[in-house]
Amino acid sequence: MTEERDVMMGRIRLLVLRLTERCNLRCAYCYAARDGEPAFDMEETTALQAVALCCAPGESLRIQFTGGEPLLRLELMEAVAEYGRETGRKLSLSVQTNGTLLTPEVCRRLKAIRCGVGVSLDGVGASNALRVFPDGRASWERTVEGIRSLGKCGMRCGLTAVVTSANAEELGHLADLALVLGNVAGVGLDLFRPMGRGRGRDFSPSPQALTRGVRNLRRQAERLNAAGIPFRFREKERLEKRRAAKDCRGIYCYAQTNASLAVDGQGNFWPCSSLAGQEEFLLGNIRHGLPEENRGADRLDAPPGCKRCASFALCLGGCPARRYGLEEGDRLNCMLQHALSDEDKGERNEAYTVSDRNGGPAVEYAPGTARTE
Repeated sequence: MTEERDVMMGRIRLLVLRLTERCNLRCAYCYAARDGEPAFDMEETTALQAVALCCAPGESLRIQFTGGEPLLRLELMEAVAEYGRETGRKLSLSVQTNGTLLTPEVCRRLKAIRCGVGVSLDGVGASNALRVFPDGRASWERTVEGIRSLGKCGMRCGLTAVVTSANAEELGHLADLALVLGNVAGVGLDLFRPMGRGRGRDFSPSPQALTRGVRNLRRQAERLNAAGIPFRFREKERLEKRRAAKDCRGIYCYAQTNASLAVDGQGNFWPCSSLAGQEEFLLGNIRHGLPEENRGADRLDAPPGCKRCASFALCLGGCPARRYGLEEGDRLNCMLQHALSDEDKGERNEAYTVSDRNGGPAVEYAPGTARTE
C-alpha cells in the first residue's frame, strides 16, 4: 500500500506523544501552556499502549515526542524505543525540544535510540526574546550550547522558529547561525498562534516585516545551497513540491486526513498536538481504544474563501490549528506564501489583494503598505 493511499484511508502514520506538560522555560507565546492547571506527565503504560494501538508488529510508524519539554522525560522516550525493538515495530523517532537540556550525555542517549532532533529557536539575542526561563533570563545561549553538543556527538538538527513581532525582520540570520554552527540541516517557520499563553496577546508580525524577513531567509538559503552548503528551508521546499504536483487534494497536514493522532498525559486523543486542550477537538481517551475512523478531519478543512483563491494549490489554506485561534482569516499566511513565491529578479512591486477567508474585507498589499479595502 502506498503512502498516498494510506493517508487517504486515514491510517495513522504520525503519533504525537505529549510526554509532559512541564517545561523549564516560560515562553510568552506558548500555545501548549495551561497556566494555573495541573501539569500532567504521561505514564509509561499510556505511551506504550498508544504505540500498540497505532502500529502492529512489523508495521512502521513515525513518533514525535513533544511537551512541555519532552527531554524532561527522556527515560520514557527510551522506553518507547525499547518497546519498538522488542515487539518488531519499525518506529521512526523524533523530538521537538527547546534545546536547553541537550547536554553531552543527553545527546549520546538520543543518538543511541536513533532519535531525530528538532530545536525551537527564534533567533539570536533579542530575536529570541519571547523564549525565556521562568526568572526572565534569556535562553538562546543555552539553546545554542545544546546544538553544539549535538554536533560534537555527530548529530544534526533542524530549527523551528515561531514568527513574531520580535524576530520577523531578522529571519535571515537563522541561516547565518546555521552556517556558523555547522550541524543545522535547515529551518522551518511557524506563524504565531494566539492560543495558550499567547491568547489575547499581540505578538503577530506586521505584513511588511514578515515579507522582508521571509525574503531574506529565502535568499540566504539559496546562497548557501549555491555555495554547495546543504540548507533546507521547509516552507520553500513545500511550495516547490506543490508546484510540481500534478493535482491538488487540498491537504495541508496529516490531521486533515485522519492520519495523525496526538496523545496527552491523561491519555486523551486529539487530531494534532497543537489542538490538544481545545475541548471541541477531543476525540476520546485511550481507555476506550482508538477513536472512530473519521477523527474530526472534516472540521479542519480549509474555508471556502481559501479554496476559491487562485493560489490555494500552493498554500492549501495554511495550518488548521493556527486558523482555529484566529477570529479573522489567516492573512499572514497569505503574505508568507507571496514572499516565498516572489522571484529574485524583479521582486513583486505591484499591489496585490489578499482575500479574507471568512468573507470579511480584503487586504491590498504592496511592499511597505497594507490596507483594508
